[in-house]
Parts: sequence; C-alpha cells; structure tokens
Amino acid sequence: MGAQAVRRRARLKRLLCGAALLAGAAVQAATTYDDGPTLANRLLAAVVRVDAQEHGFGLLVGADRDFLYIATARHVVGSAERVTVQGCDPALPGTLAAQHIAAFDQPSDDLALLRMPRPANFKAPARVLAPPEQVAPADAAWLMGRDDSCTVLPRAGAVAARPNARALWRVDMPGVLGGSSGAPVATGRGVIGLTTDSDNANITVLDIALVARRMQDHGTPFDLVAARNIPPLDPQAAAQNLAEMLNRYLFELRDAQTVLRQPTVERATFTKAVNEYNVAAESFRDAKDKYDGTLQKHWDPGVGQQWAALRDRLWAAHENFLFINEHARNIVASERVPAIVQERMAALDPELSGIQTAIAQFLNALSQKEILHAKPP
Repeated sequence: MGAQAVRRRARLKRLLCGAALLAGAAVQAATTYDDGPTLANRLLAAVVRVDAQEHGFGLLVGADRDFLYIATARHVVGSAERVTVQGCDPALPGTLAAQHIAAFDQPSDDLALLRMPRPANFKAPARVLAPPEQVAPADAAWLMGRDDSCTVLPRAGAVAARPNARALWRVDMPGVLGGSSGAPVATGRGVIGLTTDSDNANITVLDIALVARRMQDHGTPFDLVAARNIPPLDPQAAAQNLAEMLNRYLFELRDAQTVLRQPTVERATFTKAVNEYNVAAESFRDAKDKYDGTLQKHWDPGVGQQWAALRDRLWAAHENFLFINEHARNIVASERVPAIVQERMAALDPELSGIQTAIAQFLNALSQKEILHAKPP
C-alpha cells in the first residue's frame, strides 16, 4: 500500500503497514446505493429460466440442506411432466431437472413451487426484497427476464397500483406481450413480486409477500430478506450512507489510535488496524463530496454547513494519521511503537472527542427530516 504525495482532493493517501503484509479483507457495506438497473442486474443471480408447459422464469426463494426452492407462475408449469431450469447465475451450471410440488398449488392464485437438488457449495442471494412500505405508485420498475433471456428489460416501467385484495400489483410497462411469466419485477428498493400476466400496456405482478406467506404455511423455507438498497438519487441514501460511513470511520479512528498509543503491538494487530482504517478512510473519501447537492436541496442550510465543517475536521484527523507512515516499517519489524507516535496519538484525544460530538450532532440534524418516500426527479 503506497503513500504518494497527492493533493487533498485527488486520490486518498493511505497508511502504510510495512512490506509484504496481508491485504485488507473486503468489507461489504450494510446498505447498498445502486440505481434500479444496477440492482436488478445484480439480483439476476437469484433468477432462473423455467422450461415446462411454457417457457418462463422463476425466483430462488429458499433452500434447505438438499434442495433449492423456486417460485414461478403456475401456468408456466401447467401439467408438464418434465420441468427443467437454467440459472441466470453461472454458479448454477447447465440445465437441471426440477420437481413441481403439486401439493403447494392453490386455485386462488397463479403460483407454483419447484424444487431441485442443491448443488454443492451453491448459495443463492438472500438480500432481494423491496420493503413494501418503501414502494409507491410512480416508482420506476424493471422486469428481470424476457423471451428466454436472463436480462433486465432496458426500458423501465412504473408502479401503477399497490397490491389489491388478490395480492396483485399493477405495473405500467408497455410492450411486454409474453415470455416473461414468473419473472421478478424490481424497483430501486428490490423485488416486489413475480409476473403472472401482461398485455401491451401493463403487467400483473403477484406480491412477493403472498409467496412468503404461502411457503411458510406449507412449511417450506423462505430465505429472502430486504435488499437494503437505496437508490442514489433518493435523499435517504445520503442520510443512511453518511450515518454508516461516519460511525464506521469514527470506530476505526479510535481503534487505530488505541493500538498506536501502546508501547508494543503485535504485527498482525497493527496490520489489521491499518487495513481496516484504510477501508473506512476510502469510504469517507467516496462519500465526502457526494451528497452536497442532496443536503442543499432536502435539508436546512445549517445541515450542509455542519457537514462541510465536520468533513474538514475528519480530513485533518486523517492527515494527522499519515504521520505514522514514516514509522510503519519500523513498527512492523520491531513490534514496538516509537514514543513520538504514542505521544502524537495521545495528543489526538481532545480532537477525536470533539469529532465524536460533532458526528452525533450532525446525525441528529440529519434525522430531524423525516423522508417517508422520495422518488428521483
């Protein structure tokens, strides 16, 4: 990990942790901030093509030790004696035989459940669903599968109506005439349900909440949970991303400071602290200028001013930590922290306490604005 002299708003300088040390582990953020098409394409890993009485699609909804379970439109399966599936995820290889669980069928809805042997080490995505309270009419929606192709339809539709008494969403999506039965439909928050019917103007989508209830009543595992995605143009993305980033960055600042205030530190402990600090610092770099316009548009002017002052303090604290780089190789080799580093870290105490208070005040200001549902402009 190099530390070249760069300007403040260019590439982030990182702490060195010496030569030939372990790379930092990848960290998955608790919340993602993908736009709708990006999210839908990512969730294709949970979609399969179904070949039975008709050609259609299905959604991987659960698993146990031996089987994967797939929800699809019942009319796709029909009375077919042979059912095969192909995964949209390359990790689910080839054409695989599936069994229609006929005892699951009910005449009240167009829903069928399939099961297939679970390939060794295969794990389907679980973070898939759109929380229903986060979906509203006029939200953009994407169809995930058409005409035997594992693809997200490039032209977005829009949610026209929330589920009716029969648990059916209506989505305005012109031009979908067939070949998409069983295909999931997603908004920027996740999957809302499975396609059961379409004409030249609208598609009918069976609510995923009904699928979950039916499977639970049947005693079949339903493993899907909220996708935890916020589209980047939604002001909720600013509030959530900044809160997660600041809490993580403060934690890693404090952890690195604590490690470097000790007279001795094991090589592995130092390496871990530095790598995790660098990941958090890069998250700060990515977010620090990202939401200026959003804060200005959706919050009182004082909130944006708080953020500008806070990020300047965080950047100054980061640059203070870069002082460690000239001592990093010595710390790794000797597993001892030079007295000058210990003193520098101890001297940071008042500023880090001040930053902690400023973060709490800023996050409190962010939370004062309740955003019930925000759509992109």
